[in-house]
Amino acid sequence: MVKLYLPGRLAQPLRQVCQCYAPFCVVISVVYYDTLMAATLSQAPDLFAQPTYLPRVTRRDGRAIEEALAGPTLFDSGVKLDAAVVEATYAAEDSPLLKRLRESGVPQLIDPQTLRFTGERFLTVAEFERVPYRPARPISADSFTPSHADALAHEVMLFEQEAGASWYLAAALPYYDQDQQSWLRHNDRLLAASCSANGGTDVDRRPLIAQVAPGRKLLAQPELIINRLLDYPVSAVYVQPLALDPVKNSIEKLVQYVDFLRAITDAGLPVIASRVGAFGLVLNALGVAAFDSGLAQAEACNLASLNRPPSKRELEGLAKRGGGDRRIYLESLKTTLTGRHAAAILENRTLRSRVACTLGCCKHRGFENLAERRRQHHLWVRDHEVKLLRGSPTEGMRIDLVYEQLRTAREVGAVVSRTLKAHAVEAPSFEHIDRWIAVLARETTLSAVA
Repeated sequence: MVKLYLPGRLAQPLRQVCQCYAPFCVVISVVYYDTLMAATLSQAPDLFAQPTYLPRVTRRDGRAIEEALAGPTLFDSGVKLDAAVVEATYAAEDSPLLKRLRESGVPQLIDPQTLRFTGERFLTVAEFERVPYRPARPISADSFTPSHADALAHEVMLFEQEAGASWYLAAALPYYDQDQQSWLRHNDRLLAASCSANGGTDVDRRPLIAQVAPGRKLLAQPELIINRLLDYPVSAVYVQPLALDPVKNSIEKLVQYVDFLRAITDAGLPVIASRVGAFGLVLNALGVAAFDSGLAQAEACNLASLNRPPSKRELEGLAKRGGGDRRIYLESLKTTLTGRHAAAILENRTLRSRVACTLGCCKHRGFENLAERRRQHHLWVRDHEVKLLRGSPTEGMRIDLVYEQLRTAREVGAVVSRTLKAHAVEAPSFEHIDRWIAVLARETTLSAVA
C-alpha cells in the first residue's frame, strides 16, 4: 500500500484520475483528511498554555485601548494584549483601532454574532446591515436547512479571513432547550461545514475554534456536546451561555457552569469563557484557559434580551436610550460598580486609600477624572490581575491566590458598606464575592475527592 500526503487542491483531481482504482483512492482519502486534522490540531494557539484575558473591543474603546497600548509616559511601557475579541458588526467597519491592533501584532478573534440571527431584533440594528452573511429573516429550528448551514459557515469564515482574524471562530446557533435535537443537528452541520471550508480553495487554513451557546439542559449534560466536539479538528471551544450572570446567579448555577467548562477542558480542548467579567479570574484559577469581557461593563450573557423584538416605541424612535452610567472597576473589591457607588467610595477619604490604583493608568493621576478613564483603567487592572495568576505556576497556587484576593475583597467590601451606611449613603452589594468563594471551595473539594 502506498500512502500519498497531498494538499487539498491536488488530492481532488488525482482522485478523479484514479477513480477506477478503488483501494488506491481510499488510501488517498483517508490519509488526506487525517493530514488535515493533524495540521489543524498542531496549530493550536499558544496563548491557551497559560491564563489569558481577551478584551472585547467595541467602537467605544478606541481611545482607551490606544492610550493603554502607548503607555502613561515616554519612559513607561503600556499594556501588552495577548489577543482581542472583536464583534462582527465592528469588524465590518475596519476602523483605525483594528488596523492598529493588527500592526501591533495583536491576534484577533472575531465573534460572528450568528447567535443573534435567531431573534427578530438584528433586523432593526443598522450595524448588522454591513455584515455580509446577515440573513433576510430570523433563523428557526424548522426553517434552517443543511444548505443554509453550509453557506453560512463558509461566508462567516470568508468574512473573518478578510477582516484579518488570527483564528476562525465557527458559526453557531443557540442550543435552545426547546427543539434541542434540531439545534444539535444544525450546530453539527455548521461545525462540519466550517471544518470542510478551512483550507479550501478560497479560505486559508488557520486554527478553528468551535462555538457553543448552551441552554439550561445542555449545561447539565456536558458530555452531549463534548462527544460531538471531539469528532472535529478544532483547536479550542468558545463558550457563551444563553443566560449567565456571574454577579447575580446562585452558587449552584455557577458551579454547574464551571463544571461544564472544566469537562470540556478535561477532554483536551482549551476553553474561552465569554462575557464573565472578574469571574474569569476564578475560572483561570480553576484551569479554564481564557476569558473575555468588555471594558467597564457589568458583564452578563442574556441572549433573550438581545434578541427580543423591538417595542413599538423603539421602532418609532421614542424609547429612552439606555447607557450613560459610567461604571468603574475597583480591583480591591473585585467589582464593577455603578457610577454613583464608585463616586461615593472615591469621594470618601477613609475609603479612597483602600481602593487606590498604583498601575500605569493611575499612578501619575490618582483618581482624577477616573470616570473618563474608566475603560483604560479597566484594561490595565485586568491585565495586571491575569499577570499575577501567570506568576503562579500551579493550579493550586492560582486557587490560593484568587481565594486570598476574594477574601480581601470581602473584607474591604464590609468596610465600604459600614462606612457608607454611617454617612447615610446607599452601599453596593458585595454578596457575589461570598458566592465566588463558595464556588472555589466546592470545586477544590470536588477535585480533591476525584
